[in-house]
Amino acid sequence: MNKGKTVSAIISVYNEERTIENVITSLLNCYLIDELIVVNDGSTDKSGQIISKLQESYSFKHIDFPQNRGKSFAMATGVESAQGEVIVFVDADIIGLKCSHIQKMLYPLLNGEADMVIGQPYAGSKKKRDDPLKPLELLAGERAVYRQDVLPIIDKMKHARYGAETLMNLYYKSQKKRIKIEYLWGLIHLKKFQKKPFHHSFKDYPIEAIHIFRTIAANYLLLATVAKNFILKG
Repeated sequence: MNKGKTVSAIISVYNEERTIENVITSLLNCYLIDELIVVNDGSTDKSGQIISKLQESYSFKHIDFPQNRGKSFAMATGVESAQGEVIVFVDADIIGLKCSHIQKMLYPLLNGEADMVIGQPYAGSKKKRDDPLKPLELLAGERAVYRQDVLPIIDKMKHARYGAETLMNLYYKSQKKRIKIEYLWGLIHLKKFQKKPFHHSFKDYPIEAIHIFRTIAANYLLLATVAKNFILKG
């Protein structure tokens, strides 16, 4: 399956005490993963304790930030620390992660079908799926990429915060790289209001939107290149 390529999985964690243990153990038990890097991004709940406790029984790399630096900074730090040729980004707030989900993301990448595979969690039936929010699939956090492909944007990624996925999309599109979406059936990605009080989660959505728009504005040259490629293709 790996075709001689080593695979590093990166989890960025911020206050995910409910789900982080199962995500870590699922990846550790997946034969496709050669290296696991867990970046604790200044969690104030029990996430750090859970990670440290798991290290007593399992071997994986643990990077601990004393203060929150933002998801994108944690992702970039994980990439810089990774030894694998392939990077798999995995969110810490998912339920039902299986090795088959990792396989589904890696297969198109390693077989030359795509340069970046985005795994879209989908808890519903394979037979029925509605697409009213299909553009949002490009914002999914589960991704498989070649490490060498993301290194050129690592410094930009550190400052993108919630715009990390948007930055990756813009860069790959500007480079005419192929992006493929794979549905990860049975995988549940918790919504913000499922993890914290509604009034707190309600405030987070505008913040995410601001980070995304700031990322787009800061990388207007990439956006212009994407637009140019689209026009020339048409």
